[in-house]
Amino acid sequence: MEVLDLSLPSSNRLVNDYLSNKMDIHKFFDYDIQSPLMYEVRKKELEKRHFEREKLVEHLVSFNKRFNYHPNTIENIHKLLDPQSVVVIGGQQAGVLTGPLYTIHKIVSIIKLAEEQEKKLHVPVIPVFWIAGEDHDFAEINHLYVNLQTGIRKRAVPQYHNRKTMVSSIEIEQNGFMDWIEEVFETYGETNHTNGLLELLSEFVEKSKTYVDFFIQIINELFGEAGLVLVDSGSKEIRALQSPYFQKMIEKNREIHDSLLAQQEVLSSYQYPKTIEMNESSANLFYTQHDERILLEYNVEHDIFSGKNNECILCGDELLEVAQEKPELLSNNVVTRPVMQEFLFPTLAFISGPGEVSYWAELKKVFEVMEIKMPPVVPRLMMTIVERAIESNIEEIGLTIQAVLSGELAKAKETWLEKQTADVDGIILEAKKEVEKIHKKVRNVGLEVDPGLADLLLKNAQNIQSQFDFLKNTFNRSILKRNEIELNRFERIEKSLLPLGSPQERLWNVSYYLNKYGDDFIKDLLALPFEFNGKHKVIKM
Repeated sequence: MEVLDLSLPSSNRLVNDYLSNKMDIHKFFDYDIQSPLMYEVRKKELEKRHFEREKLVEHLVSFNKRFNYHPNTIENIHKLLDPQSVVVIGGQQAGVLTGPLYTIHKIVSIIKLAEEQEKKLHVPVIPVFWIAGEDHDFAEINHLYVNLQTGIRKRAVPQYHNRKTMVSSIEIEQNGFMDWIEEVFETYGETNHTNGLLELLSEFVEKSKTYVDFFIQIINELFGEAGLVLVDSGSKEIRALQSPYFQKMIEKNREIHDSLLAQQEVLSSYQYPKTIEMNESSANLFYTQHDERILLEYNVEHDIFSGKNNECILCGDELLEVAQEKPELLSNNVVTRPVMQEFLFPTLAFISGPGEVSYWAELKKVFEVMEIKMPPVVPRLMMTIVERAIESNIEEIGLTIQAVLSGELAKAKETWLEKQTADVDGIILEAKKEVEKIHKKVRNVGLEVDPGLADLLLKNAQNIQSQFDFLKNTFNRSILKRNEIELNRFERIEKSLLPLGSPQERLWNVSYYLNKYGDDFIKDLLALPFEFNGKHKVIKM
């Protein structure tokens, strides 16, 4: 396994400007990630702030010991008691079988940056992964994609759930779940690693009550040795620690709302699109009632917090009492979650996806209202895994990995297809023209015999022409079948690197690579010398 850096611009203009330092950084962020002194400055800023380290450590030890934890993780948690210790943090939803590859890429980014900065700063830097267990959109995490002979297909777990329940609370329907996992693995093909992986996953399923439980065990298995610390935003215990910050968010609710709108106007003045949609009465907090999350709205005139359809109604004092006495009933939305994360953890750097860079740029004034600085927002490592056979296919069609990932594959395939069928297409076109000349003479004679035959004669001409189209398609199918080996090269490259026209990391799951390469896949990945230089990482197998 080796890593190759490529310059591949993002489709997101704000991200491109951020990485290339082409924006007025301090209009959108508190730290310039291009500055060589950034982490040292941030570390000194954190030394001035107070964190409830003992309470946090107590919770993290308890939470991380629930399943197959590694001693390195517990050791890292205890390091948080050191007032100089900091964290590198990032998060994602608890996708089934860990979800798309970008979750793995984000965790690798967190671990690698923590290792790098611990060596440079000479203080403990702990890698922390924030599981977005408070999210309630089950349809976003309940599936993955598989590669079948009929094409790429979406496969969802055999469980229906349409309530707005936190994912941390959604229990696995054990009957059928392991069968679903086995069906997924059948699409990968059996290897020396398959049976061992399925036995391990079966053990994890049996020990799991929820999908977050299952996710935790897989992540611990893959990254426990690296000392990765997990935190679930959906756990009741972590929200007990959030109580004073919920109170602050409730008290400053209108200021948070107005500051977001003001920052979105700044983005608009630089022609950057906003990504956070918020209505005029949004309170940016959820309230849980009957096990469902209700997004709160705020009536300024009457100091009332309520659901959109009045599912719940609380005055300001009542909601403050909830925050103090029953904080487990509250949860954050996209606006308040980043701030809550920063209240809890001494964050040296936040590892973000491309979309997160955009919406964090909208939160600068929200952080100012809450009287803390936004942490350095560091884009995660963007990766594409290129297997040896796929690299060979790319060379055989005369392209490079850079060209394929830059979007040149589709054009190359189109050009190749045109070349294969050019002779047949030309001959058929010439034949159609010749026959049309003859048929036109016949039509003219027919019209002299009976002008009422015009429609019939035209229909006859079209039928004859369609027969040539039929022949052309038949010939071309035979040509493509004769050249099936070369055509399959294009299709294999597409499916591996750009499935359904999307980046590989958005569709494929890590279990395919674990099934093929075994446990060493993650160890080898973590051993690679990654640089956080904004370049795309090609992982050559």
